[in-house]
Amino acid sequence: MSSPSQASIEFDAICIGFGPAGIALSCVFEDAREQAQPLARHAIRFFESAALTQWHPELLLAGTDINHHVFRDLVTPRNPRSRFSFAMYLKSQGRMFDFGLLGRPASRAEWSDYVGWVSRQVDAQVQFDTQVADIEPQVRAGRLDHLRVVTASGTAATTRHLVLSTGSAPRIPALYHDLLGPRVFHTSQFLTRLGAFGANLPRRWMVVGSGQSASESVLELLERRDDILIHSVHRSLGFRLTQLGQFPNQVFSPSHVDYFHGLAHDARRQFLDWSKSTNYAGIDPDESLKLFSLIYEDRLAGRDRLRMQPYRVIHRVAQEGSAYRVVTTDKFTGQEDAFEVDAIVLATGYQQYPAVPLLASLQPWLREDSDGGLLIDRDYQVAVQENCDARLFVNGLSERSHGISDSQSFSLMALRAERIALALDQAISRQARPTAGDAIAAPVNANTATA
Repeated sequence: MSSPSQASIEFDAICIGFGPAGIALSCVFEDAREQAQPLARHAIRFFESAALTQWHPELLLAGTDINHHVFRDLVTPRNPRSRFSFAMYLKSQGRMFDFGLLGRPASRAEWSDYVGWVSRQVDAQVQFDTQVADIEPQVRAGRLDHLRVVTASGTAATTRHLVLSTGSAPRIPALYHDLLGPRVFHTSQFLTRLGAFGANLPRRWMVVGSGQSASESVLELLERRDDILIHSVHRSLGFRLTQLGQFPNQVFSPSHVDYFHGLAHDARRQFLDWSKSTNYAGIDPDESLKLFSLIYEDRLAGRDRLRMQPYRVIHRVAQEGSAYRVVTTDKFTGQEDAFEVDAIVLATGYQQYPAVPLLASLQPWLREDSDGGLLIDRDYQVAVQENCDARLFVNGLSERSHGISDSQSFSLMALRAERIALALDQAISRQARPTAGDAIAAPVNANTATA
């Protein structure tokens, strides 16, 4: 633990992370302040490791759009009258009527701009450039009494109520752990890594994955070099369409969250495996047509730029000089093939850890499910032991307990934020509420606690 001499400012609640989930939560409190609601009385501090809020900046590719309805923004499902809606954003930019004439979803670039527009209006209580290094338990009389949030710079803030809005982590298969670097990278670094090559973009690539990020990576690479050669590796036949049907997509509705949360542990796992086809490993119809047409037209022109590798399991990748030798096996025939590439893109998606690494110091006070993961109630509150007076909430980290809509989807983000805010209000009200800014040790200005 940090030295007791270091100062800690106490807040009613601290939220770690100010991406879309954290912004949606901040909007709840901002709306409450504007309407003079009791919820506005709480002192909330947000910590964000980045210098500013961005939404998937590494995949803001030309021609890409969002795959959800614009009504499912940061606030509308919770409060259609909020000034932070996408409709209000369009009006403020003078694009309301023109957007209505588009007849298509919002582009990814425009949606990112919307998220940033909201962020700049509700970030008064945010400390950017602040990496949280640890959450330390503060024990008094044998009970976990407070949580001490320590930043990478050693400054700290204290609270009894913590919200984790840290988002999902890139899924990196073990095969690539020792190879990660400038030429082997996850799509969460896509544009940065491509930009680093400058005019020396490698010719031979492997793209691993069958989802939207994989298809978009392939198309972007094809745009950047005419003589490129891409091996697109899949466990199935290839790229599949995402599930667009109205009935399957009801899994993103509030009633299905209630249904999912009420299931037994094994039933949840089975349901989650089934529902993943609505959000994972699928691409939009226009992307599928682009890719298939490209292969077809290349064949007519006598070119061979995109080699599909279906039914393949990659079981060995070894660096040989400046290249990588990849060995795959056909799942059905057992045939083994090998090829060399100069760079590898891992479009392998994201994951939510059953046990959140940032909560490691609090593990003795947390209750676990049969998989060793967090137990999370319907209000997104983490179950704790009897000797714990602190309260923890997860905001976008409860796919295992709340279903597919709690992944990176915007679908229920606004309603989830409201539910967490109301549960926070009840938890804070039940406990003696300290004066905002009271110092636990030597007082400091909370706005200086940046990394």
